[in-house]
Amino acid sequence: MGAWIMIGLLAADIILQLSGLGGNVQWDWHEMGKRISYRMFQTAVDQANPAAAYHMRRTHKLIRSEYVPSPEDLEAVAEENSAALLEDMAGENSEAVRAAEAESKTNTAESETGTEYVETLAGVPTGEIYSEKALMDPDFLLEHFYTVDPTTSADSTLINGGNLLEKDMTIDLQGEAPKILIYHTHSQEGYADSEAGNTSDTVVGVGEQLKKVLEEKYHVAVYHDLSVYDMQDGKEDRNMAYSQAAVAVRNMLEENPSIEVTIDLHRDGVPDHVHLATEINGKETAQIMFLNGMCRNSEGNENNFAQNPNLSDNLAFSLQLQLKAKAYFPELVRHIYLRAYRYNLHFKPRSLLVEVGAQNNTVAEAKNAMEPLADILYAVLSGK
Repeated sequence: MGAWIMIGLLAADIILQLSGLGGNVQWDWHEMGKRISYRMFQTAVDQANPAAAYHMRRTHKLIRSEYVPSPEDLEAVAEENSAALLEDMAGENSEAVRAAEAESKTNTAESETGTEYVETLAGVPTGEIYSEKALMDPDFLLEHFYTVDPTTSADSTLINGGNLLEKDMTIDLQGEAPKILIYHTHSQEGYADSEAGNTSDTVVGVGEQLKKVLEEKYHVAVYHDLSVYDMQDGKEDRNMAYSQAAVAVRNMLEENPSIEVTIDLHRDGVPDHVHLATEINGKETAQIMFLNGMCRNSEGNENNFAQNPNLSDNLAFSLQLQLKAKAYFPELVRHIYLRAYRYNLHFKPRSLLVEVGAQNNTVAEAKNAMEPLADILYAVLSGK
């Protein structure tokens, strides 16, 4: 959407110049270049400084700046703001879709959301356990645990098993103050049998199920944000979703300093013939996928305006969760997906974006995935 906005703004500038000059059309290309640069820079503010961008849009004020961004900055801007357009046009995770097609399993058994919890972590892991030698090999990690989107790159400096697995992801889970924040940048995402207008049938309802399991089974206090960031004027509009969510998340973290984990819960989009489901504890369960924003392009160049000081910790968190899932629920998780953008994962070392199933899963399958997800979250965060 960002690319179309910039094209529209350029067209508007041209029309204004033509109408102002009448028949004597003399173009001031230097001024036009400054206008284009400024328009692109204002779009960039959505990612570089989302709080300021949101404030400007809410108050209908446009703050002029003498700064003209460099070509390098403009290139980074275009890459970051193309994320929303790419998601709308080609699905959020194109490489993940291809991987899902190869790995998907179709099962027609009826799903049901149970209320009895299974003490999975009390038993011996029966899934996949990897040797230390294998986990220290970056090539092995990339092949067995990751899908790298063409928009980004990953190498041994970031995907380093020694560094990522040595990081201590445990926190103090005791107390009544919230430790985990669950929110939904794309709250309108639903499932195959979702009832229109019923929030509990969307990814928001799935988040409520995760909150319930964490609080009832593990007594971990959770803050579930029910705010909507992907609606404008009564219509679904993702263009400003991440920017608006960033403002809200920052505020929630300031108001709740006890929160140490942020989880942005989504639902993926895949071809209609793909069914991301497996059976866990006798229930049909949607598969999940962790996503990391790498803040760098396919050539390895970092974004200058949307950096993530917590990237290494984010990668450690998702990898440790992935390994725990492989040990107890090997079919629950798809490969960790790596993309170029930041996705508001910079707020905390333990920030996580999770895709729960896809549009072809049922609501029950998605909610059934929340107990095993809660299990591995508790295992990693508690160190048990």
